[in-house]
Amino acid sequence: MRQSRFYPLLLLIATGVALGFAPPFAKVAAGEGIPMIGFAFWQNFIGGLLLLLLALLNGARPPLQPRHLRYYAISGLITLALPSVMVFLAVAKIGAGLPSIVYAFPAMLTYIFALTLRMEKLAWMRAGGIALGLIGILMILLPRSGPVDEAALPWMLLALIAPVSLAAGNIYRTRAWPQDAAPLALAAGTLLGAAFWLLLGGLAFGVAHLPAGRIDADWILVAAGIAAFLSFIPYFELQRVAGPVYLSQIGYVMTATSLAIGTFVFGERYGLITWLAAGVIVAGIYLVNRRQQAAQ
Repeated sequence: MRQSRFYPLLLLIATGVALGFAPPFAKVAAGEGIPMIGFAFWQNFIGGLLLLLLALLNGARPPLQPRHLRYYAISGLITLALPSVMVFLAVAKIGAGLPSIVYAFPAMLTYIFALTLRMEKLAWMRAGGIALGLIGILMILLPRSGPVDEAALPWMLLALIAPVSLAAGNIYRTRAWPQDAAPLALAAGTLLGAAFWLLLGGLAFGVAHLPAGRIDADWILVAAGIAAFLSFIPYFELQRVAGPVYLSQIGYVMTATSLAIGTFVFGERYGLITWLAAGVIVAGIYLVNRRQQAAQ
């Protein structure tokens, strides 16, 4: 399969679909009264432990030299922990609609960062595909968000730290990638690094969560951890074979997956504009994938 020209696309779909389960799981967790930062901690901690076990079984023990520990800490912080805290703080103050827009921007920001650092050359087909994905995401999110009023503006600006952090994480993981570590090992270290920061954040804000021993509430933590585990198996492999810009499109696949789950699981109904936007996202991914194939 690794020799197939569609290998990056398959990894992108697998990663985005698995990550797309996170918002529905978070919705269920919030309904059970689980703080979002506490939920994110358990999601990353359980997922990280499962990845660590898989890495050990495959002979890919995560290296523990100082430079590797630094990679896990920085990658976990800017890829997962910091974006989660910024968005969750904003959601607590102004609701979920406006902050959700921030996930539209990491792909475009990643491309801009990569061009600035000369990790990529300007390719109009790739730029157009990423722009189409951005337009599709905004078509879905903007009608639900409403205008930004004066009281919500500071919290919205706080939430906008998240896409910058996500894009920086995409770039950092490629530039600092330890060549003597397997993708599975790096994925495990990153999730556990994020769990460390989220635990500190949960304790600092008084929102750390201990499982209550209620199956109807705690199952969601285990399910979210398994989803994180499944998503990060292809996540770092995708980064290795396709680079940060191609990987950054996972947000587009996540959105489409969350829409499908909302429709078929939660019975949500979306208008024609939403499904047209999904088509625009697919067209954008197609253009970027054509550019990826041409580069191989």
